[in-house]
Amino acid sequence: MENGKKVLVGVTGGIAAYKAPGVIRRLREAGHEVETIATEAAFHFIPEETLSIASGGRIHTDKTWWEQSGRVEHVSLARWADLVLVAPATADAMARTAIGLGDDLLSATILAGAKKVLWAPAMNPEMWDNPATQRNVETLESWGHSFVGPAEGAMASAEEEPGVGRLADEAEIVAAVEEVLSDAFRE
Repeated sequence: MENGKKVLVGVTGGIAAYKAPGVIRRLREAGHEVETIATEAAFHFIPEETLSIASGGRIHTDKTWWEQSGRVEHVSLARWADLVLVAPATADAMARTAIGLGDDLLSATILAGAKKVLWAPAMNPEMWDNPATQRNVETLESWGHSFVGPAEGAMASAEEEPGVGRLADEAEIVAAVEEVLSDAFRE
């Protein structure tokens, strides 16, 4: 596949956010241009500076959304991106999008006409198996959104039994990005 596509990475507020810089680095190594949106909750798990270094530029946040820049940030980001990758994708982020909320930069960008969306869920197994989460996944899939993972394995909390809910590994996420982009550019 031709490299150099534009990938907007959305980082949400789950413990797996610490893995986002590795995914971003691999996307850049594959030749993709990367921009990053981080939700406010993401910064509970990873510093903005770490994401900025991995991305090679400033991070788009709810704060930058409201800066006077002369552009409508969520619309321009949606138009710029060939693909929006949400990694990690929390149950909350998927639910907000599935019901059409657009009151944060990430959800508003997806609603503003993102061409392709790939979700990489990460949450505890009970949250993943919850009927509400599964309904939201079905809704997003019916809109043409894609999913990679979640994977099965040990959870972040030592109290959790292994189960389905881990963030897919970096290589699997990047392979899914390549597949979705290949499909998008064949259409």
